[in-house]
Amino acid sequence: MRVTERRKGVAAAMSTGRLRAIEGGLDPEVERLRAAAAGDERAVRELYRAHVERVHRTVARILGPLDADVEDVTQRVFLAALEGAAGFDGRSRVSTWVVGIATRKALDAARARARRGRWSKLTELVGIGRPAARPDARHDALDEAAALLALLDADQRAVFVLKEVEGYTLKEISEMTGAGISTLHARLVAARKRIDASLGAGGGR
Repeated sequence: MRVTERRKGVAAAMSTGRLRAIEGGLDPEVERLRAAAAGDERAVRELYRAHVERVHRTVARILGPLDADVEDVTQRVFLAALEGAAGFDGRSRVSTWVVGIATRKALDAARARARRGRWSKLTELVGIGRPAARPDARHDALDEAAALLALLDADQRAVFVLKEVEGYTLKEISEMTGAGISTLHARLVAARKRIDASLGAGGGR
């Protein structure tokens, strides 16, 4: 199997079960975000339920699925969203904005501890918030994904996950992280090179 095809397979394996944003029209979450920030408890619960799976998944993929701080960072993301709701300008979807907060919070935690090699059990990421995936052919791809992600530093891992796995554009990732598009592109290229080199060295299995 060619290296590019295998890299795509790894990304597809990591994206199992991901939520797809509603396309078209105005983001229906804006009014809910405003209400939640104003103290509407029902809106807070609905906002949390609507975004917690993706937020948790993003944080877990950057910090590592077994990291003890994943739950804490996830909660801090929603606190930050409520506190920063007044600054939401509506130029992006609420889901993109919230994932941006999650990415920044997770990267802050990763950089602060100079984390190394904590992605050894990425397979446990599949099924977060829902029944565990049944054992099947994806298991080998997920094991390979864990080893490949361990090769990347936090910044490279973040842009790779957001671009290749979650499907965001570099422009959206730039809005999420505050990094320039050229910087993100360089990180993505570096991540792809590391992964392709590892896949190539591993042969055509």
